[in-house]
Amino acid sequence: MEHARKLDLTRQVQDKQNITLVEENGVKPRRRSFKKFLVRISLFCFLTVPLFFLLQSHYVTQQHVYSSKVKQLKLEKVELKKTKSTVEDSKRMIDQLNDDQYIIELARKNLFFSKKGEIIFPNIK
Repeated sequence: MEHARKLDLTRQVQDKQNITLVEENGVKPRRRSFKKFLVRISLFCFLTVPLFFLLQSHYVTQQHVYSSKVKQLKLEKVELKKTKSTVEDSKRMIDQLNDDQYIIELARKNLFFSKKGEIIFPNIK
């Protein structure tokens, strides 16, 4: 058991020595040059800024199209209501004109038709 502990300790010491050797050899992560960084940033800006303005202009035009469609929809709804009321009035008039009593009443009122033995005096002002 004691021998196993010594082996573990020696392995830990060897691992530490290997780590220190790598650091001592001067292997450090390479730093990127500032020039490459500026090139990448400028490429990013040259690609993203026009894309941003393109998307923004597309958004604005879509907003204009949407608002015009909403206005057109409101106008069409008003026109639809007027048309529906006209259709309802026309249907009511058709129903009334199919009724014989209504036609007789209209003829008596507007054309001064009279029944047998009846005298009509028009109301003239």
